[in-house]
Amino acid sequence: MNKIYLILAVCFVLISCDDRAVVVQDSAGKLNDILVIIENDDWNGALGDTIRKEFARPLDGIVREEPMFTLNHVKPAAFKGMLRKSRNYLFVQKADSSGVRIKKDLFANPQIGIIVRGKNNEEISNVITENADDMVAIFNKGEIERKQFLMDKVALNTDRLKERFGIDIIVPRAYRYATYNGEVDNNFFWLRRPIKEGTMDLMFYEVDRNRIKRSDSTVLDIVKVRDSIGAIKILTDGGPFQTEPAYSPFLNESQIDGRFAFETKGTWEIKDMFAAGPFVNYAIYNKEKDNWMIIEGYVSAPSSAQRNYLFEIEAILKSLKFIELQKVSSN
Repeated sequence: MNKIYLILAVCFVLISCDDRAVVVQDSAGKLNDILVIIENDDWNGALGDTIRKEFARPLDGIVREEPMFTLNHVKPAAFKGMLRKSRNYLFVQKADSSGVRIKKDLFANPQIGIIVRGKNNEEISNVITENADDMVAIFNKGEIERKQFLMDKVALNTDRLKERFGIDIIVPRAYRYATYNGEVDNNFFWLRRPIKEGTMDLMFYEVDRNRIKRSDSTVLDIVKVRDSIGAIKILTDGGPFQTEPAYSPFLNESQIDGRFAFETKGTWEIKDMFAAGPFVNYAIYNKEKDNWMIIEGYVSAPSSAQRNYLFEIEAILKSLKFIELQKVSSN
């Protein structure tokens, strides 16, 4: 069976900057919600379990389990009126042939729909399992791009990062530049956003190429780097800011702005304190400088759900673009 090609250009979806339900150009929905259209008996049975397993899979790096997407179910007969304006939907259909189809702006705009077909429940479950990663990527990529579009409307001035590291990045104005003990370090930038439950934080710095090697010990190299920086640069009321040693971070190979990057997701802690939370870290290889550009975001909100906060951080970090700085003429 052919895999879905990630035609991500079709995935224009809706997110509000403050994560509330909104309506833009006819379609509507909340952040990271998917409407699942399937018969009640199928939703409550094994086929529904397969859908929940793949689309409500737990996020990496969060100790308290949270789903990647929130799934809302309706039966096909109810999929009409305002429900057809849902921004994201997954439609399960019985048919003579099996496969997956992507529909863009069929009932509303912007909107992405994925239709899964099969002769029976077992065949449909196989189709979903085989194509799940691609379908999840389509929904996620579209959400990221829309979030970046909206954040760019209220973007912070990041000229400091541009001048020091040669990067452009979309950061909302809700963040501010922070310092350690009032000192400014042009080799390390720390940005913070206060939220009701705590803070959201971003870090930017560079390290030599030989500090992170592509090997069986890559994740250990990244942990050593982030712990050595965090222990010095992140101000706490207790011990050093470090990677939680009891949980091994998740490591994947990825790309940022078309460049190779290690993506690491895990849990941070402040040693000897009851303080911890999730982080996402990208080590991007910068071939012009032959070093690693490190960008990281983490959340400190122990009493609240953290999925949407991590989603904002991911959208910020994935917006990074390397630029060529113009040399100033001496004449």
